[in-house]
Amino acid sequence: MLLSVSGAELAVEIQGSGRPLVFVNGFGSYKEIWCDQVKTFARRYQAVYFDARGQGESTGSVAMDLATQAMDLDQVLKQLELKRPVLIGHSMGASVIWAWRKLHRDVPLAGIVVVDQSPKMLNDDNWQFGFVNLTAETEDLQLMTPRPGHETLHGMAPQVMSAFLRAESQHPFDRVEGKALLQDHFEADWRGGVMAEAMPVLYVCAAQSPYFPIGYGPWLEEHNRCVRAVVLQSCGHDIMAEVPEAFDQTLRHFLMQHA
Repeated sequence: MLLSVSGAELAVEIQGSGRPLVFVNGFGSYKEIWCDQVKTFARRYQAVYFDARGQGESTGSVAMDLATQAMDLDQVLKQLELKRPVLIGHSMGASVIWAWRKLHRDVPLAGIVVVDQSPKMLNDDNWQFGFVNLTAETEDLQLMTPRPGHETLHGMAPQVMSAFLRAESQHPFDRVEGKALLQDHFEADWRGGVMAEAMPVLYVCAAQSPYFPIGYGPWLEEHNRCVRAVVLQSCGHDIMAEVPEAFDQTLRHFLMQHA
């Protein structure tokens, strides 16, 4: 289905019924990256997944900032009348959730799940758990030059890879068009929001992430008793796509406790 928002139409898929699970993509990604989770959890929950504006099958231009994507997420929640959802964000998708949460602290949630994303991307003298080698001095270079190497350790699971590559070939992402959005993501700091969150939060960290040291998980646990961090082995950044069985089991345990 296409859901109308200001200046765009979002391609939204819904499968199953029950407690809503809303999956939010990372920068330049596609809703198909969640295909294993949708298949697994739509048997008991309502799985909602969508392409961000200007990406995948959605129309419009790529958002200029996280606030715009947060407004789109808000419209998904409101127009679909999703009550007490679990919000699940991968990479920059987590920043979209925190940007939305900043404006909607009063909206009841069943929980928040963050997949391989530090709450602050820029490293400085007081924060060393950000994106690898990203500082105020290296920001311009990293905005224009994607980090070399692979996001995953062993590649996506075959069933996810085929769906993802098909979406990518049909709707290539223009990284240059997304520069302003990526810069906003680089410069955001969600530590205060995470520390203030009263709903259950699960951080799923990749032991071999090429992007983040796993130390931000324990740091957040120390600062908010509602936060739990889990480290999954043998995977890189795209945890849910590379080791879907391990990720699904981790998510299932969280849902059994809180949703």
